[in-house]
Amino acid sequence: MDRAVVRSRGGPLHVRTPLIISKPMSEVLGRDVYLKLDALQPSGSFKLRGIGYTCQKAIAEGANALVSSSGGNAGLATAYAGQRLGAPTTVVVPETTPEFIRDRLRSLGATVVVHGSQWSEAHAHAVALNDDVRGKLVHPYDDVDTWTGHATVVHEIKADLEAAGCATPPAAIVTCVGGGGLLAGILQGLDEVGWASGCPVIAAETIGADSLATSIDAGSLQTLPAITSVAKSLGAASPSPRVLEMALARGAAHGSNGLVRPWRTSDEFAVRACVRLADDHRVLVEPACGAALSAVYGGPNGTCEALDGLSGDGPVVVEVCGGAIVDLGTLAAYAEQFGIE
Repeated sequence: MDRAVVRSRGGPLHVRTPLIISKPMSEVLGRDVYLKLDALQPSGSFKLRGIGYTCQKAIAEGANALVSSSGGNAGLATAYAGQRLGAPTTVVVPETTPEFIRDRLRSLGATVVVHGSQWSEAHAHAVALNDDVRGKLVHPYDDVDTWTGHATVVHEIKADLEAAGCATPPAAIVTCVGGGGLLAGILQGLDEVGWASGCPVIAAETIGADSLATSIDAGSLQTLPAITSVAKSLGAASPSPRVLEMALARGAAHGSNGLVRPWRTSDEFAVRACVRLADDHRVLVEPACGAALSAVYGGPNGTCEALDGLSGDGPVVVEVCGGAIVDLGTLAAYAEQFGIE
């Protein structure tokens, strides 16, 4: 991260979020489990780490506007960054974007443009708009500056574990994966703090939004025919090619092998994990985040097999990435859909 750029813009736009031990999850897994609460970021998700830095750097380098093609957490992070930086911001969203998200984007000062029935159409329109305004096109996940911003989460985890008296690296970090930006940032952060060779990353996805696991299975980039999961924030039909390359280079494999270990869970168990987190820790998150939580709380076949037989006695850290595309009513509706009380 270019710290001079960040300092010149008044410091990072993201906040340092708490790392707390979860007694309920530790009891489930039989070892300490820590939660990195990025759900508490000002924009509602981890996205502000990377997108905030991307926007700061772009403005410092002369961009006079910001354009996003995300009707989700990336769009909210871009709108928040634009408001903080005083930069005109346009967010292009597909017609499927809920009205309450459009309202949130407008409340952050963004101009909302509705275009197309799916993200690819909205993104193409955003590219055209950005050409007209000569601004910065903020991709939701496929940008090396964004990955650099996301890498800060690992630096915080390391510092906070050391402050808690934990001298050993985590036995694993668990995260959800959509397009792969957060995974790329975590892998970069592991390199930067010296944990790359001893800390596997569990890459959790829901069935129906499992483009990374599908690509790892095939050993090459694959595209899902459709996103059928309720975890719409994981809804990248294919992962970033560069992120897939990074994962394969680290020996991505299912089970207890490889430094990147894909894991699939069901929508039901992702939602169950969201409900249980709300009960255990009073934190509200999207089903996309629930995919990572269910690796510990339990999926269709119990806890994630990739967490079995972890070496060392270090803790497991779960990135609670958050997600602003949820409210109490939405989570209650999901719970009713899957018969969860």
